[in-house]
Parts: sequence; structure tokens; C-alpha cells
Amino acid sequence: MLTAQDYADDGAAPAAYIEETKDAYADETLDGGNSARHTLGSLRDAMLSSNPELLKLGEEYRRSVLDVKDAYAGFGPTVDLQLSGTYLMNPPIGSITVSSDDLLGLLSWPAGFSPSSPGRYITLYDGMESTWYNAQIVIQQPIFTWGKIYNAVRLYRKISDAKGLQLSSTRRRQETELETRLTALFYLDRIQGILREEQDYADRLVSFTETAERTGMLLHQDVLDARMQAKRLEIARRDVEEQVSAQLIEIEKLTGIENLTYDDIDFMVDESAAEEVLALDRADVMERALSSEQETMHILSLMQDISDLAVRISKGYVNWKPDVAMQMSFGYGGPRFPLFEPNWLRKDDYTLNLSVGIRTTIWDGGKKVRDVSRKISEARTASIEKDDARSTIRHTLEQQWNTADVCSMRMEYQDLKIETAELKIRQQEVLHESGYGSESDLLSAKIDLCNERIEKEKQALERASACMMIRFLAE
Repeated sequence: MLTAQDYADDGAAPAAYIEETKDAYADETLDGGNSARHTLGSLRDAMLSSNPELLKLGEEYRRSVLDVKDAYAGFGPTVDLQLSGTYLMNPPIGSITVSSDDLLGLLSWPAGFSPSSPGRYITLYDGMESTWYNAQIVIQQPIFTWGKIYNAVRLYRKISDAKGLQLSSTRRRQETELETRLTALFYLDRIQGILREEQDYADRLVSFTETAERTGMLLHQDVLDARMQAKRLEIARRDVEEQVSAQLIEIEKLTGIENLTYDDIDFMVDESAAEEVLALDRADVMERALSSEQETMHILSLMQDISDLAVRISKGYVNWKPDVAMQMSFGYGGPRFPLFEPNWLRKDDYTLNLSVGIRTTIWDGGKKVRDVSRKISEARTASIEKDDARSTIRHTLEQQWNTADVCSMRMEYQDLKIETAELKIRQQEVLHESGYGSESDLLSAKIDLCNERIEKEKQALERASACMMIRFLAE
């Protein structure tokens, strides 16, 4: 399968990459069917082939490529052709006749010689025919436009580049979001497993306290505490189920796969990946994230260039800056259809005109001058947005680094608490076996261990999310 990098040299691009990925995913679906579990790769391919945001951006990129071609067409001539055929029911020019007497009277004759006239009329012109055909070709070629055409080409090329980068950046963002949500599902599933184990301990504790209350060994308050703890676990399990459902819904939106369940997904978290991110040189990561080659910064640089080009183009439209163009027109008109009717060459009438035209706006109330000021303001805004984005990326990276560091320390702290809880359980087991310990104390110790394990899983999820954000910003 090709990657987006394979298209980087010729600029064809992200759209072609998405199309190929779509075909590859279709083939994979035909081969494997719906029975196969979805891996990260298959979910990513499904996202690239059916995600509405990516598909819309792909179409926007295609349109931007067409805009570039339209801009290049401005360098060449515009050729217009007009053809018409007319049938005249009453031609405006009728036949022309003259009397033979009048015609003879115009001539000079010898003295004493006077010819007689028959008094007839002679037709000099039969009149205009009832058909009239007309054809005209007009060619217009810009000569000098104050750089508007050249700058327009540069403008649309940069817009197209920005659209391509936006598509690529959105694809990477959604891939990161997909992986983050799968990671959340992985840890939530582990938390659910611990909660089921804890629920079993809580139910046993409730049963034990109820029995002990009947025998008078425990108070009713102890029973209520055990029931409250069991109810809190039930609420916690429901909250986790809601979080799992929410993650699956978002994954369905990303990939377009309906009725997705966790059992349909085959995904494992590589917990060493977070350690690798934390081991990176932070100054180098920050430099890469703020580099002009980074996609987000590159897009903002292109937007700034687009604003600067818009200023140049608007300056070419100000008053008293004329555009110069050449126009050539060739026309044909006659009563006979060319090439098909006889004697058409003797009946035709053609024209060939060459002209150079100059067009400019003398006064428009200052609208074009104000448009230049407006474009300059937009260019300044683009520069401000670029600086603001750099600041946002820097602060986001620092925040994610801090989050990852704090989560790592909390995980180490939880390891100590888990070790302590395990030691407490072993102590309670020894006491219980020797008859000096209560089963309720042992169950409470096991419940405490489950709580510490759950807290560690939460910290691991938060750290993994932060590391994936760091990796996304640095790539």
C-alpha cells in the first residue's frame, strides 16, 4: 500500500492516498468479512475510507487543484465562437429595377439618331436573399495585468498546498484520536475486570456482615457500611460502562462501523511506548513541534503567504492601474452556407480586426483602496494567529509533559500502595487462619487492593493519553 509520503513529490496527494486506502479496505472486507476482529490497522483503514470529515477535505483538495488549473488558464487566450443562421420572411432590401426609357435617356446618342424603347423594365438587382448566415471568432489575450494573473497562480497553489496539508493533518489527528480511544477502552476494560472482582468481595462482605448481625457479632451500622460500599461499586461499574459505551460511539463515528462492541476489537496497549516518549529529549521535541516543517506551523505559514499574495493582487486593482489586452476578431456573413451551397465564395463577406484595449477604474469612491487596507489587516491577523499557535503548542506540550510526569510518579506511588495492600492481605489471611482475624477485615483489605489497582489503571490511561498527544505534536 502507498503512503502519503509517496505522493509528496508530485503533490497529487492526500486525496489519492485516501482513495487507495479505501480500495484496500474494501478488498480486506471482502476477504475477511465481518467475522474478523477489528485491529488498529483495519479501524484506521475504515476511518480513511468513510470518515465524513476526511472525505469532505479530500473533495476540497480536489477542487483546489482545479482552481490552480483555472489560474494557469489566465495566462492563455480566451477564444469565443458565435454562429447564427437567419431566415428573413421579408428581406429589408428588395429588387432594384429601372425603366428602359430612363436607361436610354442616360446615354448620349449621335445627332439625328433616336432609338425607340419597348417601354420595359430591366432588373438590376434581384434583391436580398431570405437566408443569412453569420460566424464570428473572438480571441482575447491579456498582455499586462500588474502581476494579478501571476500572483493568482501563486495564491491558488498555496491554497491547494494548505488544503493538502490540512487533509494530512486531520488524518493524523483522527488516527491519534482513534488510538487514544482504543487505549481508553483497553484500560476501561481492565478497570471493569477489577471492579467485577471487587464487587464479588463486596457482596461477600455484605453477606458476612448480615450473618454476623444476626448472631450479634456486628452492629447494624456495619451492615449499612458494607451495603453502601457495594452500592458505590455498582455505581462505579455503571459509570465505567457508560464511558465504554461513549468511547465505542465515538469510534463508530470515526470509522463508520455500526454496532461496534468491545469484543469486536483486537487491540493491546504497548505500555513501553509511553516510556519511550518520556525518554525523548524534551528540547528536541519542542523544537520539532515549533519547526516550520511541522504540519500545523506549515499550514499557518501558508495562510500568511496567502494573505500577503491577496494584498499584492488587491494592489493591482487600485485606480489608474490599467490592464492591457489584445483582441482579434474574425467574422463571416453571407446568404449562402459556407462549403455546402453553390457560389458561396462569391456571396460571402468577411472581416478581420486587430485591437489593443486598455481598461482601468478611474474612481470608485475609494473602495479598491479600502480593500487593500482590508487585505493588509487580514495579513496581520494571519501573522498574529501563527504566533498564537506557536504559544499554544508550546504550552500544550509543557502541560502534557507535566501530566505525564505526575502520572508516572502517581503510578510509582500506587505500586507502593498496592504492595502495602498485598502485605496487609497476607497478614489478614494469617490472622484469619489462626482464628484471630475477622473475614470482614480480610475482605476489606482485598477491596482496598482493588481500589489501589483501579487508581493505577486510571493514572496509566491519563499518562498514555498525554504521551500520545506529545507524539502527535512532535511529528
